[in-house]
Amino acid sequence: MSEQDRPSSAAPVFTGGCLCGAIRYEVRGAPLQVNHCHCVQCQRMSGAAMMTWATWPHAALRMLQGKFADFESSPGVMRSFCARCGSSLFWRRIAHGRDGEEIDVAAGTLEEPSGLAPAEHIFVKSRRPWLPLCDGLPAYREHRPKQ
Repeated sequence: MSEQDRPSSAAPVFTGGCLCGAIRYEVRGAPLQVNHCHCVQCQRMSGAAMMTWATWPHAALRMLQGKFADFESSPGVMRSFCARCGSSLFWRRIAHGRDGEEIDVAAGTLEEPSGLAPAEHIFVKSRRPWLPLCDGLPAYREHRPKQ
């Protein structure tokens, strides 16, 4: 890794972990995006109406303690969780058995997520009708349109 590719020591560091404390991690730098996902898989995985995800380059994640378990929830999509307490931790695309360039971190597992600002709602086609969208953020039926 070149000096240019290394995260700056002034970059923000977010730490987090699972409910039981067996897994600890950190991510460095500002997230690339933050969204609220209303897809059925996120609902079932979390037991909640939606999940809030913060996306970082995969290289920004560093495991500090423990090892997460993976579940391929759909072809090419890996969801990671604590095998001990079941906390949902990460979402990532995989290609040819390798991790992709980005990783989504479940914002609820971060110790200080207050600095994150969600920018959109995605997969609102699956939104629970009793959860109103009243924050004024853009809402997309599926993914945000490519720009």
